[in-house]
Amino acid sequence: MAPRSHMLLRVDLPEGPHLVDVGFGGMTLTGVLALEPHVEQPTPHEPFRLLPAGPDLVLQALVAGDWRPVYRFDLAEQHASDYAISNWYLSHHPQSHFVTGLIAARPAADRRFALNGTSLAVHHLGGPSERRTLDSPAAVRAALEEHFLLDLTGLPDLEPALSRLF
Repeated sequence: MAPRSHMLLRVDLPEGPHLVDVGFGGMTLTGVLALEPHVEQPTPHEPFRLLPAGPDLVLQALVAGDWRPVYRFDLAEQHASDYAISNWYLSHHPQSHFVTGLIAARPAADRRFALNGTSLAVHHLGGPSERRTLDSPAAVRAALEEHFLLDLTGLPDLEPALSRLF
C-alpha cells in the first residue's frame, strides 16, 4: 500500500455497508457502491466492481470493455494524521504533479471531462472520446470555464501560471 493520499468513506446503511467517494480524478464514482466484492454495480456512468487483493480491495471500472483498476484500499479506520504527510507533499512539494501541472476532471450527465496540462479529453458515455491539445493560455482558460464550470475572475496570478504550461 502506498501512503494514504485519498480518502473515501464507508457508510453503514440499513441495507448494508456502502462505499462513498466524492472525488478521484477522471474516474471518480458518480454513485454509491455496496461494499460487496465480485458484484458489477451500475452507476450513472461506468459500472464498477470491488475485487479482493489480499487483505485489501481494488476498485475497478469497466471502460471500453476492459476492467481497469482505479485504486486500492483497506477497511481499517483512518484518521486525519494518516493523510497529513502525503497531502502536504502533493500540495507543496516542487516535484508533485499537482504543484507543477494542471489537472481537472468533471463528470457531466452524459460524459466526463479531463484536463491534464494542455490535453483536453471528453469521454462520451457509450461513444468515442474526443481528444485535443489546447494551444494557448487563453484556450486553457476557456476550457476551465466552459467544461469545468470554474469562475476564474479575480485571479491575478492565473495568466502567468497558465503560460508556464507552454
